[in-house]
Amino acid sequence: MSEAADSPNLHMATPSVYLDLWVWIRLARAAKGTPQEASDTNLLVAVRDASAAGVLFPLSATHYMEVGKITDPRQRAEVARVMASISHCRTMRSRRVLLRHQMLHAMHVSFGRPTFRPRSPRVLGIGAAWALVGERAPLILRGPSGKVDMDTVPELRDLLRKANQYAEFQLLAGPRDEEIENLRRLGYRPEAMRKVTRSRLEWEEMYAEMLADDPVSRHELRVRVQARELLHEHYELLRELLDEYHIDLHREIGLDKARPRSGRPRMTAFADRMPSVRIAVDLKAELFSNQTKTWTMNALYDVDALGIAVPYCHVVVPDREMANLLSRSKAGPRNGTRIVMRLRDLPAELADLQAQVHAAGGDPWDRDWIGPGEDFCTAIEDLRALAPHRPAA
Repeated sequence: MSEAADSPNLHMATPSVYLDLWVWIRLARAAKGTPQEASDTNLLVAVRDASAAGVLFPLSATHYMEVGKITDPRQRAEVARVMASISHCRTMRSRRVLLRHQMLHAMHVSFGRPTFRPRSPRVLGIGAAWALVGERAPLILRGPSGKVDMDTVPELRDLLRKANQYAEFQLLAGPRDEEIENLRRLGYRPEAMRKVTRSRLEWEEMYAEMLADDPVSRHELRVRVQARELLHEHYELLRELLDEYHIDLHREIGLDKARPRSGRPRMTAFADRMPSVRIAVDLKAELFSNQTKTWTMNALYDVDALGIAVPYCHVVVPDREMANLLSRSKAGPRNGTRIVMRLRDLPAELADLQAQVHAAGGDPWDRDWIGPGEDFCTAIEDLRALAPHRPAA
């Protein structure tokens, strides 16, 4: 079976662009009137026009974590406001949900189980919960008798919709300093996520130290990185699906205990049939091969984000280092995705995507979330203006 047949087209139906956080920060500076480069002002106009025309600029779980690392609440709010106004807080689904589908597809092609071609999950959704856990968690209105049916109170429908928009903006912007004490009483523990990330970083740092003492060939390095990726990042999911479909992995890969490496060819082919895993492995192998490179949390965030963005988005704008690494591995052409190497090239890509949106026509899937030409609510004053006013006594 050919590689093209092995790998399904995972791109979202609507033309989409993934912007790394540094691009959003550049756009936020331009929106504030202090662009880093003069061309950033025109870039902001091009991005806003493309968004208004229907091109998607989805956020990922990585965006929420990276924005949360910005220490200045005012700067966080400025970046989040631009992100929310352009992306409308549309998000790509959590990595676990998307990887589950990719792994099932790889099992179907590699092992014949499941016997059916697994159904693709819905990728694009709304809000932080969709990006982090894979389900939408909107605000709802409750009265004395329980949840209010908005069809019976239409005058509150717009208020609730705008309240949800504002809530998603606030989740992206994070709490102000004066809010943290009360949030901690309610269980707010941002350090718990940082602890998990730190553990993942230590895992990569440990292997970098091992390679310094015992270097291996590039081919062997990639095989080992691939094994580490499956065992450390996706073992729980792999074990769950193997059990669910009664798959004996050793038998399926042809492992002969007398020849320990006998299962390698089929195992590496299986892993490479998961586009997100393959991208992560290629990026990490390149990073490990450069022994002068110091592992950072930002590198982990980039690997996580690009592993999802490249297979599912039509255009991806990473930072320069990651763009070069993606180019070496040919991840863009393999997934049918354009990797923008220079920011000044983005407007031309956006023009092409706008033409595709115009040619496709049709109604947006989330018209009940934000209507055509409508501003996304990022100001509490706009929300208050929609609140019903009680008549004066």
